[in-house]
Amino acid sequence: MKKQSQIAHHKLLQRQLNKYSEGDNISPENFLHLIEAVNDSYIAFEKDKELSDHAFTISQQEFADINSQLKDEVELRKLSIQKLKSILGHFIADNKEPLTDHDDLLEIVDLLNEEIKRRKEVERQLLLAKEEAEKASLAKSEFLSVISHEIRTPLNAIIGMGHLLSKNNPRADQVDNLQTLRTSAENLLVLINDILDFNKIEAGKLDLEEAVFNIKKLVKDIVIANTNAADERENRISLHMDEKVPDHLMGDALRFGQVLNNLISNAVKFTQNGFISVKVDLMELNLKSAVLRFSVQDTGVGIAKENLQRIFLPFMQESTSITRQYGGTGLGLAITGRILGLFNSEIKVASELGKGSKFYFTLELKSLGPDEKIPDENDITDFDLNNKQILLVEDTLFNVLYATQLLEGWNAKVDVADNGAIAVEMVKDGDYNLVLMDLQMPVMDGHTAANKIREFNTEIPIIALTASASSDVRQKVIESGMQDYVTKPFNPDDLFIKLKKYLT
Repeated sequence: MKKQSQIAHHKLLQRQLNKYSEGDNISPENFLHLIEAVNDSYIAFEKDKELSDHAFTISQQEFADINSQLKDEVELRKLSIQKLKSILGHFIADNKEPLTDHDDLLEIVDLLNEEIKRRKEVERQLLLAKEEAEKASLAKSEFLSVISHEIRTPLNAIIGMGHLLSKNNPRADQVDNLQTLRTSAENLLVLINDILDFNKIEAGKLDLEEAVFNIKKLVKDIVIANTNAADERENRISLHMDEKVPDHLMGDALRFGQVLNNLISNAVKFTQNGFISVKVDLMELNLKSAVLRFSVQDTGVGIAKENLQRIFLPFMQESTSITRQYGGTGLGLAITGRILGLFNSEIKVASELGKGSKFYFTLELKSLGPDEKIPDENDITDFDLNNKQILLVEDTLFNVLYATQLLEGWNAKVDVADNGAIAVEMVKDGDYNLVLMDLQMPVMDGHTAANKIREFNTEIPIIALTASASSDVRQKVIESGMQDYVTKPFNPDDLFIKLKKYLT
């Protein structure tokens, strides 16, 4: 083979030439190897080119697909931003400037940040308003407690003195006056109790108690209590009691009695020269409970169909003329409905204008257990205080006069302390059978005095006399070391029953 010409070869080719040449010549054998190597290079080049062309074709298609996808996503993003801004424009009340740039997410972020700040300020204002409302509610409760005490204290003397005068053989012409005085005072007490009870219910502080009571006697007593008012309006009132109703059941006698009395007194008030029927039917009786159905039906003025729900709203009566003609706060039925709700019951009504009304409800009360003790029926005619020594702790003069005459009329011996501090010393030095303790007094209140008495005397019964209508009065009385309480203005019979309980 001839000598290679002096030509500048590609470095890879030159490397092959150098490999197979022997000096300036290439042997035929090496030349064939060189040709084979060059041929392999061509083959490899064609494969690489084919792969490269294929890869490039694929890349172009993928690029086109990705580019199309990106365009779609950009359009979707723009549309989403437009819709988002449109929605924000409707919901953000303080947004005064229109959101015109539909491709600016930063504008939305800024707007949302401003809205978050505004909402946080609103939340702060709401929290302050809530705190102010709670303070106002507490102030209202405290005011009602104070006003309750201030009203009930003189009312106790009014009702009490009327009771004492009626017991002192009044002249025939004085009897009617005393009855008018008693009725007016009791009506005033009902109004005060309605307002205070409704406030307790609204505050969620009215809890039902559970004790044994004679349900037949309670219903009969309530009907009898409304008889005088029925007679004044020339009404006849009747009671039908299912003979199968148990004498004693468990429940809150005070609140049940309040419900029934509200319904009966309403029936009497809205009926003239008519008839009121009170019925108690036993629906179901087992070892655990008794289900009773109560109904009060009258032949009075009735209620228009469109006003049947209105009458259960607080402070609402069927019409303004009702208030002018019959009086009342419009709270009686509202309270009745709420109390029955606590009993898991519901008040229902059927009425026809001009023909009368029927109010009815079903109540489930617990039956007495085998070990449950039936309390005394509290017959006040068979008990005499028989010279028992009683310390009356009271700072209001007319209440001292009333309570003293009442207790001495029951043959008790009474000493008086003007405040709690004096009472503590008198109990230390004296030999008393029972203490009647007013709660709100100067120098030392009744709670503090009771606590101090319990430090040296744990046996003497202490009964609180309170004009407060707060929901936690019983708990505070017990915590102070007292056994029981009587709420002013009190029924003399109720006080006598308490005295009998703790002095026998």
